[in-house]
Amino acid sequence: MTASNALITQIYIGYFNRAPDPAGLNYWTGNLAGGMSIAAIAESFSRQDEAVSSYAWLANPVGGSIDAFLTSVYNNLFNHAPDAAGLSYWKGELAAGKPVGGVIIDIISGAQGGDKMVIDNKVAVAQSYVARIGDTTGEIFRIGDARRVVADIDTSSISVTLAQQVLQNLGTGNGLTITIADSTGTLAPFDAAIRDSLAAAWDMWAVHFTRTAPIELEVTFQSSAPGVLAFAGSLVEIYTGEIFDGRRLTQTGVGVELVTGRDPNGSTPDGRITIAADPSRLVFRDSVDAPMPRDKFDALSIFAHELGHVLGFRSNLDSSGRPIQPGFLTNYDQYVTGLPASNLNFLGPNAVEAKGGAVDLASSGPAHLGTSGDLMASSLGAGQTKVVGVLDIAVLQDLGLPVSLAAFDGFA
Repeated sequence: MTASNALITQIYIGYFNRAPDPAGLNYWTGNLAGGMSIAAIAESFSRQDEAVSSYAWLANPVGGSIDAFLTSVYNNLFNHAPDAAGLSYWKGELAAGKPVGGVIIDIISGAQGGDKMVIDNKVAVAQSYVARIGDTTGEIFRIGDARRVVADIDTSSISVTLAQQVLQNLGTGNGLTITIADSTGTLAPFDAAIRDSLAAAWDMWAVHFTRTAPIELEVTFQSSAPGVLAFAGSLVEIYTGEIFDGRRLTQTGVGVELVTGRDPNGSTPDGRITIAADPSRLVFRDSVDAPMPRDKFDALSIFAHELGHVLGFRSNLDSSGRPIQPGFLTNYDQYVTGLPASNLNFLGPNAVEAKGGAVDLASSGPAHLGTSGDLMASSLGAGQTKVVGVLDIAVLQDLGLPVSLAAFDGFA
């Protein structure tokens, strides 16, 4: 392990409490070798989608909690919160205009005693994970695995040994099986890239699951109208036994399987994602850290978005909030309120708490959120990337899925 690799790995742990992916590590060590300072690299991390979606203070310094951000950084690095004097000092540094990246580097550089042992142990295990990804045929980076390997590291050598044992059991893909069913042959040249990108997108959600299940997804191709990149849904809806507004409530088959462990449709696929755009217009990244060209569309973000629909962002309401098909509503629909379309909101209690008020829905239809930067908004621009955020997981909580907000700043 080179000194440069260790420095970059420390930044990943400080912000995200995870190991880096090989592509991201190589990218930043290349920048460091090319003359970019370590403080500037750490500052760049503060503007990444993963950081902004995880820390309310980075997304909104006025409304977010600086205390929660600094406490998370300390816990990521050293497994404990800062003491009162340390918290006050670093808040003062930030208030005086010191860049976030500079503060992160100073916190890391000042570690002594047990704190230094913890971060050194986390770096060692994280580097072992990166080496495994690079050396094992067919192994791909997964955020959940990258977090899992450093989750229980402390000052002891036994924690490192146990983490090395965990490394040997990684790579299950969080129970996901992918089938590509394309009679046109359009997707054939992209087969491996689609699988890797979709697995990484699934992991964006699965890292927040408190329970997993063997989920089968089918990927197809169907050329569609200009501007449509993909569409998706669960292949089965299950009646929950509840009645709302005189109509039966349904839940996606994937949701039912995650909640109960029971596969309601047996060996057939649980959900389907249909790629609707020319796949040559897409970049099939398998990591949130991989470079993204400005003239292409990010398949990783597209897949993550479509998986949101498979998991539960789906509706039997039209853009004005009226039922499309008689007799039922989805369990998502029970929280949709407001007419006309421009006033549609989602009022699930967990989502409202996470947002700090009613959640605006898109005018195009209630299955999309009205915040343009959110993963579950209705559009994605060329060169744009998105990740699963607090609000997305909070909505799944409202739908009863086994998910946790614990990975996000300020949420237990």
